[in-house]
Amino acid sequence: MSDLMLTLAIGAAGGVGAVLRWVIIRWHGVLPFGLFLVNILAGGIAGYIYTHNWTYGAILIASIGLAGGLSTFAGVAKEAFEYYHRGRLAQMSLTLAINILMPILAMRLVMWAL
Repeated sequence: MSDLMLTLAIGAAGGVGAVLRWVIIRWHGVLPFGLFLVNILAGGIAGYIYTHNWTYGAILIASIGLAGGLSTFAGVAKEAFEYYHRGRLAQMSLTLAINILMPILAMRLVMWAL
């Protein structure tokens, strides 16, 4: 696959991930549950990708494109910032902890299961 085609495929997969993120991230309650879900799914996708023998191009498309478009650290920072400025330090701490630990756990669980 040429570099141009690979770049376009990564961009297309990233667009799909970003649209999925937009649909899921709107689930918001006491905590940003949609934000948790997209980052956990991205971690699980990464675990799946790295347990299979895919081509280098497919790994880039799926990890940088799809999982990268699906996950969001900027969203985590925004939510934590908003909780902090409203004086909701417990919600801020939970948001940060869950978004750091759970995607890693999801990745490890998928890698362990496969």
